[in-house]
Amino acid sequence: MNFQVQVSRERLDKVLSVLKHALEKRVTLPILQHVIMDISDQTMTLKTTDMELAFEATLPIEGSGSKMVAVPGKKLVETVRIYPEGILTLEWPDEGNGNRMWMRAKGFNSEHNVQHAEGFPELPVLDSSKDMVKLPVALFKKAIQLGAIATSKDATKAAISGVLLHLTKKYVRVVSTDGFRLAVVEFQCDTGLKVSESSKGEEKIIVPKRAIDIIHSSFDEDGLLEVSWDDRSLFVNQPNLKFSTRRVTANYPAYEKVLPAELPHHVTVDREEFIKILKFVGLKKDDYNKNVRLFFEFPNLRVMVQHPDEGINQASLNFSGAEQPLELAFNIDYLTELLDKLPGDLVEYQFKDDVGQGLFMSPSLQEMSFKYILMPVKFGNSN
Repeated sequence: MNFQVQVSRERLDKVLSVLKHALEKRVTLPILQHVIMDISDQTMTLKTTDMELAFEATLPIEGSGSKMVAVPGKKLVETVRIYPEGILTLEWPDEGNGNRMWMRAKGFNSEHNVQHAEGFPELPVLDSSKDMVKLPVALFKKAIQLGAIATSKDATKAAISGVLLHLTKKYVRVVSTDGFRLAVVEFQCDTGLKVSESSKGEEKIIVPKRAIDIIHSSFDEDGLLEVSWDDRSLFVNQPNLKFSTRRVTANYPAYEKVLPAELPHHVTVDREEFIKILKFVGLKKDDYNKNVRLFFEFPNLRVMVQHPDEGINQASLNFSGAEQPLELAFNIDYLTELLDKLPGDLVEYQFKDDVGQGLFMSPSLQEMSFKYILMPVKFGNSN
């Protein structure tokens, strides 16, 4: 009699949409292009890895017996996605050499090559004696979405091409910088982090940006995330889903020294209106001219981009706050990227003068603090 099990197509598709992230990178070992399917005790365990990221997920199934096979990953992901909703039957014929699997549902039948799972590497395993903190998922995901904005795209700069998780007993910070701007998100949380001789009650872990994006997109927002680490890897677990990533081994810049101590003045503008104006004036930018000039002439803010060949685009909107005239200039991409992700109706800019660094933030953020520090570009003359 053929060996078969039944599994929810929707659940399998959801899991594979996460595990596929470890199938997207070119690898030298062919086995790493496969999903390991381990069936035992009415549970299906699925594993993928590209030697930098690793996933392990479990699903309930109907059927008895045990089997472990390696299934070509990308074809499995594509096939399950297109199957109709409902129950999938996975079937392995008893006859033959055991290198075939059938997938069946509501008149759909597809045959898949499978192979033994020998050669698939062991996934990283955390020593149970290592520290572990529990973080509220929804808050942590919001923090990493904002806190990763300023990550450097220069892969040769290992530290700042990753995102810093700064963990303490009472708060969590998510930090990114590319050398021109700095994003810092902090939220209060009783993490339970232990004080030891090595950690002094805090831990700084640099996580690849790719892994941060996966954490943001892949974990359910309900409940808590278990976050743990060793010298090599970061581990993030939720019931039925385990994820690990290699840490970035580098020294992160001393970002605390860049945080401004006193910014007595502020101005506030409508975020949506500001975005529209920036996108309009930004039609004049190119790879060599990316600076947008902001003229605060109370109560109007005049926004301008000037191209040496194509001329000027400018528009204005109202603002509230400091009434003294102020002229600033910034890389327009740094502003639009921020405003597209910043929540709330308003954006506030805090500053000391028109020369030093200023700080952008959202007044609507209640459960966390967010600081986006940006150094103005200084022009010689005003227009």
